[in-house]
Amino acid sequence: MSEPITSFDALYQRLEKIPPLAIAVASPEDESVLTALADAVQRQWVQPILVGQQDKLDLLLTRLELDPGLFTIEDAQSGQAAAQAVELVRAGDANLLMKGKTPTAELLRAVLSKETGLVRPIPQNADENEPAVAPRILSHVAVVESPHYPRLMLATDGGVNIEQTLPVMRDILHNALELSHALDTRVPHVAAMALVENVAEKLPETRLAQTLVQEADQGRFGRCRVEGPLPLDVALSAEAATCKGIPSRIAGQTDVFLGPSITTTNFIVKALMSIGGARGGGLVLGATAPIVLLSRADSPDTRLNSIAVAIAAVMHYNKHTSFGNSPQTSLDFE
Repeated sequence: MSEPITSFDALYQRLEKIPPLAIAVASPEDESVLTALADAVQRQWVQPILVGQQDKLDLLLTRLELDPGLFTIEDAQSGQAAAQAVELVRAGDANLLMKGKTPTAELLRAVLSKETGLVRPIPQNADENEPAVAPRILSHVAVVESPHYPRLMLATDGGVNIEQTLPVMRDILHNALELSHALDTRVPHVAAMALVENVAEKLPETRLAQTLVQEADQGRFGRCRVEGPLPLDVALSAEAATCKGIPSRIAGQTDVFLGPSITTTNFIVKALMSIGGARGGGLVLGATAPIVLLSRADSPDTRLNSIAVAIAAVMHYNKHTSFGNSPQTSLDFE
């Protein structure tokens, strides 16, 4: 069994052993998007399908001195790129979806369409209490590599779900655990974060954390260890847990940081990447294919990291038994 992936460099090495995947990019008329895609092509990770305005793409590729032969271009009228890119994935012509300049709301509308989108089907006669039930919502997972922490940090949800009720938090956790398993973490450690470690009536996130811990102990989320409510410093440091007298088996070894709100999680990730010297990437999960969906301000390196994580997610979606050990794998979504 492969060792857990604890850095982007380690992930990059794993990707050398698999064939390139097709990635559909909605409205890619953006310098950082095209630069990251060109880098991914040179590494033989992906075969990009650019769904956008042909004339603008031709001009931009010329200006960036990028070989047009690296890409397949599908001309799309303004406002149609998202739907066309989603259809490529739905039809099996692409394995991944990536956002370019298409507005996030427009892309997610296309993904969530019941008739033409990428909604994951719920198994017939499924018991909602069983961990095998597919997630029913989309959620964002930021993957962060800090020079001050020994493993990749999966922070969620800082990008999609504004109202994070118990049913929503269950699905957010399902999505994050699926990605953590895709990165070969056998038993992910999850911190359900809050301001304090005790349940407080005036802090509803502490009650949510307590419930998630109870459900995890009952096996609802499969292979994982969930603790909470847990302050951020304790999740990050065994020393902090000892100083505060908080018994914890995951302190300093947390893999998934389940934030108490979309704002808190977003701020934590941006702070780490802006002034904390961290590298990062991000995906939206919960659909039939992972979605590389980033901020307009994200660098080509962040976009490249996100593509790498998305490929790992595809391998997991496809039930690849030992990620990275063999170039032979099915690329059909089932």
